[in-house]
Amino acid sequence: MTKRSGTILITTLWILAILSILAIGIGFRVSIEARLSKYSMDKVQAAYLAKAGIMKARELLSEYPSAGHDTIRECGITMPADKDIKSIFTERMAGGGFEVSYEAEGKLYYGMMDEDRKININKADQTVLVSLLGKGNEEVAASIMNWRGSARMPGSGAWDDDYKSLSVPYKCKHANFSAIEELMLVKGMTPELFASIKDYVTVYGDDAKLSININTAARKVMLACGLGENLVAGIMNIRNGEDGIAGTKDDGLVQDISPEATKDWDITSEERNALNNFTTNSNYFRIESKGILDRSRITSRIVCVVKKGDKQLKYYREY
Repeated sequence: MTKRSGTILITTLWILAILSILAIGIGFRVSIEARLSKYSMDKVQAAYLAKAGIMKARELLSEYPSAGHDTIRECGITMPADKDIKSIFTERMAGGGFEVSYEAEGKLYYGMMDEDRKININKADQTVLVSLLGKGNEEVAASIMNWRGSARMPGSGAWDDDYKSLSVPYKCKHANFSAIEELMLVKGMTPELFASIKDYVTVYGDDAKLSININTAARKVMLACGLGENLVAGIMNIRNGEDGIAGTKDDGLVQDISPEATKDWDITSEERNALNNFTTNSNYFRIESKGILDRSRITSRIVCVVKKGDKQLKYYREY
């Protein structure tokens, strides 16, 4: 009888141990699912905060339209005299907030970034593309021209047969690029080369030729489009104002680059021709909005591209 009771006791203990392990496992799984559910809910809330930033920026485009000139500080809007740009593009709400900002060449700017500060890869000629890509990439530049064009560049660049012969073949598009990431399909383009130009190119713009905002374009863009070092330095000095910092209240602007306005500029004939690639205002704007929750610090980022005066988004992506 004692032996049988001992067997029952050991069996009972094993059952209790197994049930305890199952209970712990179930509890752990429930805990993970609860945390995942909380994370999902917080992520949704952060996304809505980011969407609020997008809506605020789009409202500002129509409420305070620019007065004919777009600069890094007043990009797409005319700044109200009683406010600074950070207070306009950041907002606190219950439990979190949003900010509309972007990074350019290692510096944070509040507000919208104009796409017209970049080189349109659907409009740029081979000279501009070679200058942007750097020496040794002439074939890549020709391949970009061939990708978007219906006629092959004379004797250079990848064409239909070059893409058909790849290990994973595909067709050469022979049409405009729809997104800058499409450049990675062009033969000869490497991840490193793409990374070096991705912040300086766009696919947005309505003009038949390049139309780059001279008041917001990066130094690399202006040089690639044919302006010399001295001219670019002079333009940057005007733009940066007395404090030498872009995006502040004392920023200046280049108001007129017409032939009549620039006839007394000390520039070469090549630079004068290159000024035809530039303008002083912008029509397309990239809005990057980040929503942040206070309690969990979970963030959500939304990027979209809008055209001034057009209600339809040209590009939209959530991160």
